[in-house]
Amino acid sequence: MTDDIPPITHLGFISMDTIPTGTDLVKEVRALNAAGVEIPWMWVLTEERMDFSDEAQPALAFGVHNEVGAVQWQIGGETFLPVGGANPEWVAYWLAGFHESYMRPHTEVTVETALSAVAEFLETRRRPTCVEWRRGESLVEALEGAD
Repeated sequence: MTDDIPPITHLGFISMDTIPTGTDLVKEVRALNAAGVEIPWMWVLTEERMDFSDEAQPALAFGVHNEVGAVQWQIGGETFLPVGGANPEWVAYWLAGFHESYMRPHTEVTVETALSAVAEFLETRRRPTCVEWRRGESLVEALEGAD
């Protein structure tokens, strides 16, 4: 019966309360990335099932693309980006490897930093402290800056 369950990496939105017992999300993402992903993959991790009407729900968006990772923290309509995030422009990442999405400018970090942030969020259910964060622009400001 477990053969019918898709790999956790095939879910774009992952809530901690639905991760199957015995599944190590970081290990699964690390294995996928180690196999040599051809496109950047990303996911959105929340404590409970994603509620798009609840702006106060914290979410960690993260991605991997070989040696490059990406992270962005969202809560209460605010976005936090890693200090020193490398990418100067919006970057295409594919949600669970299937749907093209975009990570904001300044979200790319090393893949190890991204995976450490995921591990810490899974353990503490709080914004990861292994990343130094800064408040990002509002989505409107970020999109206006893309012109």
